[in-house]
Amino acid sequence: MSIKRVFIANRGEIARRIALGARTLGIESAAIYSGEAPPAFLEGLVHRFIKVPEENPALYLNAELMVQIAQQSECDAVHPGFGFLSENARFASLVEDAGMIWVGPSACSISEMASKAEAREIAKNHKVPVVPGIERLPISEDGSHLKIVKDFAKQYGFPILLKAAMGGGGKGMRVVRSDDEVAEAITRAQSEAINAFADGTLIVERYLEYPRHVEVQIFGDSHGQVLALGDRDCSVQRRHQKIIEEAPAPGLSADTRAAMHDAAIRLAKAVNYRSAGTVEFLVDWSPEQRTKADQPFYFLEMNTRLQVEHPVTEQIFNEDLVAWQFRVANGETIKDRMHQTPIGHSIELRLYAEDTRNKFLPAPGPVHGFLPFHGPGIRWEVGIDAIDEVTPRFDPMMAKLVATGADRTQAIQRLIQTLTHTALAIPTSNIPFLLAVLHHKAFAESIPTTRFIDEHQGEITEWLDTRIARHQKTADRILQKIEQKDKPRSHHAPGLLELTRDIFQKESQLTDLEMHLPHVQQVSVPHRFRSRQAVLGRGLIFEQGHRQSFCFCQARYQGHRLTWVSLDGLPYWREEKPDDVLASGRSSAQSADISAPVPGKVVKVLVKTGDNVKERQIVAILESMKMEFEVQASRSGVVGEVLVTTGQQVQADELLARWQVTP
Repeated sequence: MSIKRVFIANRGEIARRIALGARTLGIESAAIYSGEAPPAFLEGLVHRFIKVPEENPALYLNAELMVQIAQQSECDAVHPGFGFLSENARFASLVEDAGMIWVGPSACSISEMASKAEAREIAKNHKVPVVPGIERLPISEDGSHLKIVKDFAKQYGFPILLKAAMGGGGKGMRVVRSDDEVAEAITRAQSEAINAFADGTLIVERYLEYPRHVEVQIFGDSHGQVLALGDRDCSVQRRHQKIIEEAPAPGLSADTRAAMHDAAIRLAKAVNYRSAGTVEFLVDWSPEQRTKADQPFYFLEMNTRLQVEHPVTEQIFNEDLVAWQFRVANGETIKDRMHQTPIGHSIELRLYAEDTRNKFLPAPGPVHGFLPFHGPGIRWEVGIDAIDEVTPRFDPMMAKLVATGADRTQAIQRLIQTLTHTALAIPTSNIPFLLAVLHHKAFAESIPTTRFIDEHQGEITEWLDTRIARHQKTADRILQKIEQKDKPRSHHAPGLLELTRDIFQKESQLTDLEMHLPHVQQVSVPHRFRSRQAVLGRGLIFEQGHRQSFCFCQARYQGHRLTWVSLDGLPYWREEKPDDVLASGRSSAQSADISAPVPGKVVKVLVKTGDNVKERQIVAILESMKMEFEVQASRSGVVGEVLVTTGQQVQADELLARWQVTP
């Protein structure tokens, strides 16, 4: 049976990627959307769209409904992408029971690797090295499990790691550094595991202080062939989630690389693996281990799906892994047909709507304008339109930027150039943070561990503050000039097309600053956001003989007027509200009252009216995007009023409690 139409049981940039892979083989695709029209980034790629009342995680986690929609769309195959149901053995079985082709590993393979505890056992049985640990921590009402954990820590030493047996992505994970932390860490890890995976089973492991996160891309077919398509380093992480990935993993000895690939293949063959998958390892990168020919590595988990970071492998091996998933699902073999020698170096950045200065918390909101830069070796995987909205209901990743070069240095330089020339006008994103990482010597000239952000965040913040201050005056002058030209000349506000003709297609003089804007375009997404429009572009300024490029955006949004400029990749903006009050674009969560940093559900309220609270004391716990977030007091004081209760849904910046006002 040959696949003719595939249902994409996913959304965002991976839905676009699957549709592209299918199109190369002449396979049609179908996908879900809500609202007035499908996303523009899927138009022309997806052949059939299915409208639903609302997109939310519950929809994409409903296996029966996904199968039903696929059948109604006359699809003969289902591709799950990543996240949601992609590693759900029951979903794979339902698809096949309905007579459709599952584009992925067998339900049996998924099931065997679904539990980290069971996966550890299989790994040990096939001589794949694992970190010392307890596969399943028996939680008991009498608290005897606390002694088990403390005895383990006594044997192997602190710190130790608790993590969800059925988990991933840092959910249900806690590092414990003393006996006093054990009980609370177990409670929190188990709660988060239940919220994310409906299973509170925990694993206990010895925690490596200087680990690198290195993974091997494996690919198998239904004829028993399994290949290792190189490796990737994914060590730069926040909240145990990756933000930068690169291939091949730098600094590994030839012996270590070969042993790691062999271990990954053994594990894949042990579960009769087919399609794309990833075996993840921790490499001990402590000073005394990193120079060895046989650098120690330990099995972490196996992801029985396509990884978010698969493009870097595709780039250096010149292969289309999604297309190969379809070929293997059709029964083809990979034997002697896939490239085995990598060429060059590729790095991927994940672009998030998140506040890197506030614990990397999600910062959903409007995307006023998006104009990606393209150049040699640059690949974009986009999940937003030129004008869009980052919803609080899903992961806040907007796009992935991939740069490939002859070596790592060239790839880094191409990333810096692309971020500097990309316009992404959004109140809060991680682009400045990513730029600071790329410039940091500990990343550019060394090999980072998973401690990179914790160790260097202060230096990164200082670098950003210095650069932002350096360009502030120039940015203010450009913003001022654009705002002056955009003032209404009559009782009618000027249209953006008029604005474009008036400012952006001429040279402007700002006394000693000369501005040229040769690249300008007006954008809108009328089928999705009728009232929103923007002018986007790139330009050059000449100030006292110095030439510098910049990006800009002029946008209208719900009566607001946003003027946004990016210099050296760092954003500056002014927002004029309907009442003509200028705002800095910062969240009201910075006020003295206690506010929700993210939209979500109140899991626990830890204070009551009249309580004396110290600065940084945890006052509430929120659950958002299946992660738990601690809300801390910004100052010491007395709680005057608690405004929420356990189980209540709250929006970002919504007040949780007020301080008592002293007369």
